[in-house]
Amino acid sequence: MTIYDIAEIAGVNASTVSRVINGKPGCGKKKREEILALLKQYNFIPDATARNLVSQRNHTVGILTDDLHSTHMNEAIAILQNELLSAGYHCYLSYVNDGTSPDAVERGFRDLASRRVEGVLLLGQCFHDHQALEPEIIKYLPDKPVVLVNQTQPSQLENIYAIGANEPRGIHRCVELLVSRKRNHLMLLIDRGRTSTLQLKQAFEEALTKYGSEIAGCTVADVPYRGTEGEETALTIMQQHPEVNGIMCTHDRIAINAIYALQSLGREVPGDVSVIGEDNSELCKVCRPKLTSLDTMIRQITLLSAETILCAMEGRPCSHYVSLEMEMHHRDSV
Repeated sequence: MTIYDIAEIAGVNASTVSRVINGKPGCGKKKREEILALLKQYNFIPDATARNLVSQRNHTVGILTDDLHSTHMNEAIAILQNELLSAGYHCYLSYVNDGTSPDAVERGFRDLASRRVEGVLLLGQCFHDHQALEPEIIKYLPDKPVVLVNQTQPSQLENIYAIGANEPRGIHRCVELLVSRKRNHLMLLIDRGRTSTLQLKQAFEEALTKYGSEIAGCTVADVPYRGTEGEETALTIMQQHPEVNGIMCTHDRIAINAIYALQSLGREVPGDVSVIGEDNSELCKVCRPKLTSLDTMIRQITLLSAETILCAMEGRPCSHYVSLEMEMHHRDSV
């Protein structure tokens, strides 16, 4: 049943039926009621594609990610979809296959542009360097709002927004906590693929300078955490650094691998070594000892990102840059 069929039955033209559907004037009360009754009788559903062609809007937001496996990322995507759907928008999810292919991200942007999305949310490691992304955004999405979810580096482009947590400040807090526990040989373990490795290492070194020569520190980057490789790497690192008595990790699973490696070497946590993770995942509560961890504020960041993209698409004022403080969740590993 089309709008033309309804119009023929009602004895009016299609434009009159369209005005009734859209609640616009131009149709008498009696005829309006007759048309509404016909629409209900025939379960008429307006053609969304046709309406979009008229309004030049499709109310679709693109979500581009390089991670469909982690619990945190799935939670973030679910929150975004729920918020956008509640606001009357559709979601188009596109996966860039971890972004390792040189043109994977460009293909993702091209895909979103072909869908005529009204806004874009970017989630994942391969989107952390916004300067590398800017040429593609200018090329494919020059006039669409783009929100970098869980990012802290502002952009000069007017259509780019960044919502994230202050991870360097979180590193400082970890150092302060470990020093307060009389730990004087500290180590920072950074997970593999982190584009912010240099920034985190600098934050760690800055935090150490506050204590002069009293506190020593070292950094190990590109640390895997999955499966046997993660476990074996953690054991090797602990064997190579027997002097370390305070460890902070940029991923909870690295921290848990470190705890079990230390225990296999006969070192107690937190008796001999204090360990702090990052993410405040559910794993923190099931490992032994329970893991003290920095909360990356992913739920709050995701909700703010959804609010930001909605405001930007609808022309309402919103901040281009928001940085949240990470929260420390104290348990038994420190």
